[in-house]
Amino acid sequence: MIKGWLDPVVASKIQFTSDDVAMEEFVPKSQIITELGGHEEWTYKYFEPVSGENDTMKDTATRDRIQQERNVLIKEYEKATVDWIHGIGDMAQVKLKRMEVSRQLKDSYWQLDPYVRARSYYDRCGMINPGGEIRFYPQKEKAALTNGTSKPVETSPDDVD
Repeated sequence: MIKGWLDPVVASKIQFTSDDVAMEEFVPKSQIITELGGHEEWTYKYFEPVSGENDTMKDTATRDRIQQERNVLIKEYEKATVDWIHGIGDMAQVKLKRMEVSRQLKDSYWQLDPYVRARSYYDRCGMINPGGEIRFYPQKEKAALTNGTSKPVETSPDDVD
């Protein structure tokens, strides 16, 4: 029924399933929650925002310094990309330089992140961790919280905006 409401191009990218057996074609049974017939015993818990968890965003001087350093890296990356496209210099060295600057850009983003992005549920429950490490199923015993003071509150999906 819903598929008929969608644009055909969008609908072609979505797979609707009616049971856990059909879902296993796209998601391993080990990652399907038990409520839907899988083996994953993960349970949704809502973690309330913590007062002051975004105070780092007020430090605009540090944010600006990190952004200026990123701007230098961005210029280096652009130059390495142009050199790579036009075949300027030793290609092995150019590719190596481009990959290294790319890694530095990734690392510097995660240094900048607390100054430009408000913490979300995914930070509070431990799915997004410092340095951009993603854990889809955070430790069940303790979640990596922004300041360690928040307590998990169980809710239903209807309680979450």
